[in-house]
Amino acid sequence: MDQPEPFAEDTQAVTAVLPVAAGDQGQVELCSLVLLSVNISHRVVKDGEGWQLEVAAPDLVRARHHLAAFEEENRQWPPPSREMALEPLPAAPGWGLIGLLAALMTFHGLTGPWGADNPWFLRGAVDSRQVLTGGEAWRVVTGLTLHADAGHLLGNVALGGLVLSYLAAQTGIGAVWLLALTTGAVGNYLNALYHGGTHRSVGFSTAVFGVIGCLCGLRMLGARAPRSILLPLGAGAGLLAMLGSEGEKTDFGAHLWGLGVGVLCGLLWHWPMTWPPVQSNWGQAALGVGSFLIVLVSWGMALGW
Repeated sequence: MDQPEPFAEDTQAVTAVLPVAAGDQGQVELCSLVLLSVNISHRVVKDGEGWQLEVAAPDLVRARHHLAAFEEENRQWPPPSREMALEPLPAAPGWGLIGLLAALMTFHGLTGPWGADNPWFLRGAVDSRQVLTGGEAWRVVTGLTLHADAGHLLGNVALGGLVLSYLAAQTGIGAVWLLALTTGAVGNYLNALYHGGTHRSVGFSTAVFGVIGCLCGLRMLGARAPRSILLPLGAGAGLLAMLGSEGEKTDFGAHLWGLGVGVLCGLLWHWPMTWPPVQSNWGQAALGVGSFLIVLVSWGMALGW
């Protein structure tokens, strides 16, 4: 850094030199730049373990004024990020998630694995033709609760428990199940539209990737820089590539549609998240009970109750 010339010394009278700032080298050099900008002569000297900025006595008051003004102007710099801060809700969602994921495992014990003559799968699996032309739209919901075998169930419970916990900390336990149900059902419907024909699928994984998409969408809220928008999308795509595209019976299309619908739902959830009724315990309970009733009614229609 260029420094002003040292103070001229007059043999007749030496002007007093006084310290105006002290600190580490970076702080003192920043103060030096401020004084340089207003043409105040000064010098930077090392003072023991630290550094010191000195000015001539007649310039002391003016130097202090400019340094104080600079500090005040930059007190709030850099400005706070405009990205939405996702504060966790006070209620811990752990037991609710454990209970509902345990219900999936219990239900699998009732339905058993995939079989050509298994009545649960005959009536509840996502069958594209029946969904689109057979008037059996309930299948996009009931299919989420069925699993082809124990391996797929355990994989969905393990990954689902993790991502559902993260999302529930932001939206609440009731809202997370509504979002999982919505993204899973819409993802299944879009997958049926895409495949058509006699395509069949089951599993909670569409909802799991829907929840991952919701987390990505929430992180994108309020983002201004392209990097802040692309990073969550890249993370979701990476998880889809690693976890949603491998395996003999993996339905990549359902995972992809679930992720895409989830991103959109995460972006749109910004508005209901700000409503006090949604954040209240009663509101969360209503969303959770409502989600359970949708599943119950869907299975009632499937079984002709």
